[in-house]
Amino acid sequence: MVRVSVIIPTYNRANLIGETLSSVIRQSMQDIEIIVVDDGSTDNTREVVNKITDSRIKYFYKENGGVASARNFGIANSRGKYIALLDSDDLYPENYLEIMTDRLEQNKDFGMAYAKCENVYPDGRREAVFEKASFLSGNLTRYYFGRMPCILPPATVLRKDCLNNFYFDEQLKLTEDIDFFLRLSVKTKFLCVPEVTVIRRIFGNNLSVQTQIAISPNTALILERFINYMNEDGPVPAKLARKRLSKVYRSLSRIHAKAGNRTAAVKLIKKAIACYPWDYRYYKKLLKALFMSRKKDKMPDWQMPEPLPPYIIVNGKEIECK
Repeated sequence: MVRVSVIIPTYNRANLIGETLSSVIRQSMQDIEIIVVDDGSTDNTREVVNKITDSRIKYFYKENGGVASARNFGIANSRGKYIALLDSDDLYPENYLEIMTDRLEQNKDFGMAYAKCENVYPDGRREAVFEKASFLSGNLTRYYFGRMPCILPPATVLRKDCLNNFYFDEQLKLTEDIDFFLRLSVKTKFLCVPEVTVIRRIFGNNLSVQTQIAISPNTALILERFINYMNEDGPVPAKLARKRLSKVYRSLSRIHAKAGNRTAAVKLIKKAIACYPWDYRYYKKLLKALFMSRKKDKMPDWQMPEPLPPYIIVNGKEIECK
C-alpha cells in the first residue's frame, strides 16, 4: 500500500496539467501514486501526461461524466492509505502531502485534513479564498448551516477507510463538493491545517455572476435534502437549519435580481420566506422583486428545479444518502 493516492480529474486541460503534475512529483514525500482520470478530453491531454516519465503516474481515460464521476473513478482505482483530491489546474506546495498526512497521523480521530487555498489570477494578483474565521476543526456539520468552513477539494487529504461505500453524487454539477463534505462531516471530524496553502489558478469567468446563476439553486437543494433525509439524529437544530436555508435562498434571489431575472428572484425569495417567515426583511425583498419589470425579465420561464431525491447517483446507480 502506498501512503497517498493523488486523484486528479481533468477535462481539456492539456495546457495546465503538466505544471499540476510537476507540483505533485516534486513533493517532499515520495511514497505516492498519481491517478489522472481523463474525463473525455478532446485535446492532447493523453500525450502531455504520457510524456512525463514517472512510474507513479497512472493515466485512465473514461467517457465524459463530470468531475464527480471522475473522482469516484479515481478513488475506486486507488491503493493509498490516504486520498488527496487535486484539480488539474491547481498546484501543491512542495511539503503539502508530508504535512497533511503527518497531521492526520498525529490526530487519529480525524478522518480528513484540509488546508488553505489562495486564488492566483493571470495578472499575478493573489487572493485568499476564505477569512481566518472560517478555519475550523472538529465536528463541522452545523457550520454548513451557519458560516460554511473553508473546504475545497484540491486542499483536502482523507483517510481511505472513511470513503468505504462513500461517494460524490454524480447528478450534481459544480456543487458536488458542498454535498460531499456536508455528508462526510456527519461521518467524521475535519482537521484544519493552516500551515500550508494550495494554489488555485483562476482563468476567465470562473467566479462570474453567470456561473453563480448556472448552479442556482443547487446549494439550497443540497441543504434541503440533508435536512429532510440525513438530519434524523439532529446534528443541526431544526430552527438553525431552516434559517440557514432561508439565507441561501435569499442570497440566490439577490443574485438573480441583480441579473434582471424577475421570475427567479420572486420565486427564490418566496422560498426564503417559506423556510423562515419571521424575518421582516424578506418581505421587503419580495416587494422589491415583485416591482421589477416583467417585460425586461431575462429569464421569464425560469422554474425551481425538482427537489433532490433521497439518494445519490454513482455510475448510473442509485445509492442511499449517507
